[in-house]
Amino acid sequence: MHGNRRANLDLANKLFSSPVKIEFVRIEEDHIGKLMYSLKELKEEVMEYYEHDQLLLEETEAFIKVCRKVVGTVQSYRTYFKENNDIIVKYFTLTKKRIYTDLFKKNIQPIVDLIMVLRKQQNNAYIDALLKLIKEKHLSWKNTYFLTKKKLSSEYIEINGTMYRAITDKEFLDLGVFADVVIFLGTPSYFDSKFSTVFYANQTIFVGYSCFENRLAKRKSFLDLINHSHLINTIYKNITFDKGFSGLDFKETFTKGIIKKSEKALISQFENIQNIPLEEKVEVKLVTISHDNYIFLPLRQKVNVIDRDSLKVTQEKINDLYTGDLLIFREQNASNLVREEADNLMGITADKYRESLEKWKKRLRLNVQKKGIERVSKILMQRYRISVAKENNIKNWMSIHSIKPSCLNELLLAFKFDTEEVKEILNAATEILSAHISAGHHISQSLMDELDKDLENVINENGFYKFGSKEFKGAFFNIVEIKRISKQTYFTPENETLKIIKG
Repeated sequence: MHGNRRANLDLANKLFSSPVKIEFVRIEEDHIGKLMYSLKELKEEVMEYYEHDQLLLEETEAFIKVCRKVVGTVQSYRTYFKENNDIIVKYFTLTKKRIYTDLFKKNIQPIVDLIMVLRKQQNNAYIDALLKLIKEKHLSWKNTYFLTKKKLSSEYIEINGTMYRAITDKEFLDLGVFADVVIFLGTPSYFDSKFSTVFYANQTIFVGYSCFENRLAKRKSFLDLINHSHLINTIYKNITFDKGFSGLDFKETFTKGIIKKSEKALISQFENIQNIPLEEKVEVKLVTISHDNYIFLPLRQKVNVIDRDSLKVTQEKINDLYTGDLLIFREQNASNLVREEADNLMGITADKYRESLEKWKKRLRLNVQKKGIERVSKILMQRYRISVAKENNIKNWMSIHSIKPSCLNELLLAFKFDTEEVKEILNAATEILSAHISAGHHISQSLMDELDKDLENVINENGFYKFGSKEFKGAFFNIVEIKRISKQTYFTPENETLKIIKG
């Protein structure tokens, strides 16, 4: 169950058996809507035409972040923009330089005009909407909660002389309660995805500005696994939805990071490092993680993934990862942890097996150096009928993390190893592979035992988690959330994988 994992059968029964109604309230505030669309256009313009101007990219990121947060405040617009005046003025000053004349005239001047208007407004549309909502529905203060994403200055919001509890979504989960009414100050995409599938009140209301999408679609569970006509979905049992409203998706529009195009420069930087032999490069995917940082994940390795609810640690292939998954990896020499533990398990035979395995890789690397990888690939595929000997696979086979390719027996024959050597190398590969599997299980279980039981709430609040391990000699581990995974693969130096790269 999401949130507090202590046993609470009463809460669980209410969550999954009570009839629940989901409503969507639309806030009409024309200037806020225009501001959000103008920020979206500014972001797209800077990404498209100023992708190499790092200063402008960073300052635009900071400026948009401040401006978009106005949709989460209950302060008057006048107060909010006055409190954030320094950052706003700094950006306007930067972009008034001659080199940004076109950008200022087309994209920034309209934003200046909108902020000037909002700075004069003493109201806040959330408060206006809540006043109307409470009057219409006669909502009691006793078991009604206003949920926010960021902590407010006070734990209560006064509406028409009555004080209503206003806390963050994380604090509400910590309470472990089922309410009469929960009112989210924001749309579903503004909050964590858990609040779109598990509902903690008889009546759940999302209050959002009209410029944003404010609706929920029932997720089609298991659609890829079974025939649609046989689909059974119990997630939304006893739940009724209002139709909702279309508009901008908050996360899609604002939280993916404006410096997205710098990914190209990052990939180019690591792919084109000079004097790195081909065999020391591995096939990777670029993954965007918490706080717009990056990490290269090698395809030939599995990574440790944490289940949010059970805290179970499992090893997953890179191609099986999804946005929202939690990764856990060692801060230093992360790629060698499984290898080190496997060597511990094999004991004195580890060096012998590693040396045997290295024999065929040396021969493969020598052939690639002499003939080139393209020719080696053609020879193996055409002359020796090894259909999987494509260039990318050959690059992976040369890596220290490659242990036992499916075609290893055929490769050994192609490289002219005699019968005894084939037997020796295959046996070594089998023993090493078995030790790596056992080491992976041991690491997963050990990490699971050391995890903070309130991990999900820590992740939701900070975006990451770091802890020291007693089991692995005080080594530090990072836990981060996947925000985006590249579709393409790249080849980077092996020692640059599984490291956090600052965005």
